[in-house]
Amino acid sequence: MAAETISPTVAGILRSNRDRLGVALINSLTGWAKFEAEISDPAARQEFAQRETVALVDYLSAYFATGDQAYRDLYIGEKLKQCYDPGDNVDEAIERRRTVTTADQRTYLDVVGPHLDAPAVAALECELRSIQSLLTHPGDKICRVLLVGDCLFVDLLGFLAVPLMKAGIQLIPTFVTSKLTGQQHREIAEQQAKEFDLIFYSPLTYAFNVGFSQFQYPQGAFCTPSGAKAVVDAAKADIKLTLQTLQRLFQCQIFVHNSANLRRHDGTWLDQLKTVVTRPIRAFARRQINSWLAAFLDGLNSSSQRFILIDETGLLKATSEHQLSGYFYHNGLQHPAHFSRAVAPIYEEAIFTQAVLAKKKVIICDLDNTLWDGIIGDGAVSHRTERQSTLLRLRKKGFLLAICSKNDPKNIHWRGGTLGEDDFVCQQINWDSKSANIRRISQILNLKTKDFIFIDDRPDERALVAGAMPEIATLDADAPATWSQLSLLATLLSENPDGDRTVAYRQRAERERFLNEHSQSVDDKSKADDSEALGKLQLQLAIRHAERKELLRVAELINRTNQFNMCGTRTSLQEVTRWHDSNSHTIWVLEARDRFGSMGTISIAVVEETERGIEIPTFVLSCRVFGYGMEDALINLVKRWRPGTPIFGHFKETPHNEPCRSTYARNGFFKEQSEWVFRGGEPVPDAKWLSIRSGV
Repeated sequence: MAAETISPTVAGILRSNRDRLGVALINSLTGWAKFEAEISDPAARQEFAQRETVALVDYLSAYFATGDQAYRDLYIGEKLKQCYDPGDNVDEAIERRRTVTTADQRTYLDVVGPHLDAPAVAALECELRSIQSLLTHPGDKICRVLLVGDCLFVDLLGFLAVPLMKAGIQLIPTFVTSKLTGQQHREIAEQQAKEFDLIFYSPLTYAFNVGFSQFQYPQGAFCTPSGAKAVVDAAKADIKLTLQTLQRLFQCQIFVHNSANLRRHDGTWLDQLKTVVTRPIRAFARRQINSWLAAFLDGLNSSSQRFILIDETGLLKATSEHQLSGYFYHNGLQHPAHFSRAVAPIYEEAIFTQAVLAKKKVIICDLDNTLWDGIIGDGAVSHRTERQSTLLRLRKKGFLLAICSKNDPKNIHWRGGTLGEDDFVCQQINWDSKSANIRRISQILNLKTKDFIFIDDRPDERALVAGAMPEIATLDADAPATWSQLSLLATLLSENPDGDRTVAYRQRAERERFLNEHSQSVDDKSKADDSEALGKLQLQLAIRHAERKELLRVAELINRTNQFNMCGTRTSLQEVTRWHDSNSHTIWVLEARDRFGSMGTISIAVVEETERGIEIPTFVLSCRVFGYGMEDALINLVKRWRPGTPIFGHFKETPHNEPCRSTYARNGFFKEQSEWVFRGGEPVPDAKWLSIRSGV
């Protein structure tokens, strides 16, 4: 809200009608089973309002009084929590928010509208419509998170919801809140069937660990050293069990808080005195638990890099304990502290990185004032080695790096840099528009622009690219958040088991040059010409069943494949594991190599044996091997696997899977309603240029 739109009049009228509005806003919730038992009794509505709805009036009035965006964010976050129903899908959740906020608008205008002049009514209406628009805007990206902890997460969502919505991210939270370890683990186990993108665990924040929380109270300040150690050891045991449970049940990244061991206060002299009295014992417990937790997480990460520490003590270096632990607001069940506001950017970064950046495949970089300081055409430059090191980490994790720079290519050199020319799979260095060059990169790599991240220091260049290709994630090279997010991305990503993708793309280029050189130079090349050239590639194909150790790679390849993905399938490690362990499912893995080296895993097919025959519900193939006939070889093997058994090839058309639409028809399948079915017939020969080895 701009300073000139701050309205003390609206703020004052809202405050003077606080309790009346709180009760009236309950009407927006009628007919909803979530609250029906609490609001059906008229005598209980006043108490319910004090707990649930009065805070909304307080936030809105504070926003109109001060213009502080945080109050608006808290209002939106509180409304999101109020409208949350675990049974809703995304569309239902948005429609519920629309219904509730529409009723809210009527309530505000009915109650306070008669007391406001026309400009004030217009200001209130405008703000309520703006809030509804944000709450009902469907995010094009979904992030499902499991939150294990106490009211920190409830407070945090108030500060987190708005920036995520503005980034187009729809956050779907699931809460585990029990403070009793046994019940906590049962609640966690109940979520095992769900697929989460991230997990956040805050074991000690505020009073989530009952024993550890005694250090928040004056009587805990006089605990003996042996008594304090016993409390800390008990907390360690609880945390250890919970971390092991999360590690066993889930496969996603897990963010774990250590403890700043703050004691929230209301600013009164008595509460501040309690903070001072308990400070020594809280500091002792903080040191003990944090040193142990860091070492324990290192041990867990020795087998799989899945645990990431959220260092609460780092916030103490930037802000005083007194400021962090003060309540931002306190009433009933709503009591967000400044600590929640301070930790929200950490969560925002993690969720944005997972929901937006982790889905990408290529990072396209500008050069001048991006990967080095200065303009290389004007003379010496200073390499930004820390930025280049981050990109190098991402390249080693499977990202492709490309250059898009307005420069004279003869001026470019990497002397003194961490990166070198060989680290980039494609370079477009010329004076053409960056949008045109990015489209060339897309064509050269045979990848969609939706898979791209573009980094540039100039706002005008980023705006032009974003305007032409909004599906690209555009990042500001000069923003510290950009490199923090990319560094986190490098941490979140698993190692690429198929080797160096940059080398693989170079091999593909060599392969194409080889084929061009060895194909006959005639306008209308026959199939025989292609066969002769392909035969010289020395193509080898190995087909086998998936091993348990590679199931994560299986899930990743399915999820990252768009063009040859028969049903546009998306899956999870949990589902792939169920396929692997099932007696009726078989996961087939195809690996390829040629004279230029290994191509790694190039195809996954999931085959299910049912009463009617063999089903192929999932079938993907890498674009690296288009035109080599490897998909046909797999289908032939399935035919030979259970001779005479009908085969049902599942297919669902998507905007991107045109390359696989003729595959089943080419292999003797016939369309029966919505499926492709093979009921026998003359086999289609395997490509003669393929050397096929089957381990099934």
